[in-house]
Amino acid sequence: MDLVLGANGHVGSAVAQRLLAQGRAVTVALRTPAHAQAWEQRGARTAVVDVCNTQALTTVLAQVSRAFVLNPPAPPNVDTDKAERASARAIVAALRQVRLEKIVVQSTYGAQPGEHCADLGVLYALEQDVQNLPTPCCIVRAAYYMSNWLPQAAAARTNGVLQSLIPADLAVPMVAPQDVGHFAANLLCAPTTDTGLYAIEGPATYTPAQVGACFARLFNRPVRVEAIPRNTWKEHYLANGFSQQAATSYANMTAIFTKQHYDQPQQPHKGPTGLAAYLASALAERPLLGPPR
Repeated sequence: MDLVLGANGHVGSAVAQRLLAQGRAVTVALRTPAHAQAWEQRGARTAVVDVCNTQALTTVLAQVSRAFVLNPPAPPNVDTDKAERASARAIVAALRQVRLEKIVVQSTYGAQPGEHCADLGVLYALEQDVQNLPTPCCIVRAAYYMSNWLPQAAAARTNGVLQSLIPADLAVPMVAPQDVGHFAANLLCAPTTDTGLYAIEGPATYTPAQVGACFARLFNRPVRVEAIPRNTWKEHYLANGFSQQAATSYANMTAIFTKQHYDQPQQPHKGPTGLAAYLASALAERPLLGPPR
């Protein structure tokens, strides 16, 4: 039996669906019972559990042999570093109390030691803690998710503007979340001797200008990229509902990412889904209402 954390997210859902398609027994961990019926209809077992509740999570882990671990994102209006480090510690504490065959941990490009750099520091600490367990494990560091652009689609369609914290002409590695999920699922199924640090990105690097061009073709209207100046990044996050602490951390993370101040993977796995194909498919599944203006 495999356990999948974060099964209702972009990556976790892809992990669970790939495992089910391969005929494996899967338990998906859910925060609330609202999505349980949909997963049970797909053939999964469900467990409603708060990952911050170490005892409850330990009980669920004791019933499985392998686990996909994804630290849930905290709401941006709290101190995200504090909240996400707490949930990561709770997950690791539960993992220490069981003996699994294998663990696959979802992480990110740029993961590195440090405080107040959002996911980069939080997920690096999670990587280290899981690697210190006696269980064979794989770490999957993923490039910038293509899905991060989806919240901008409505404004691009309505106003013809794509706001970006990344400079318009800066090419960065991006990846489709489902490709990450499929890759992680394959690692979870692989022999316990297959361990270590893995990186995954899409078939090419992309710029925000290319994202805008994709939206322009999809919406049949011009779309211009509006780069947000670096000296206003924190104010941008604050205006979008982030707490002071979260805004500081995310601004620091954005600076590290855009300056590419992290170890570049030498031989990343290349996911098959390109940017244009991903955006077209994702928007077809969640169509925007109303014609462009």
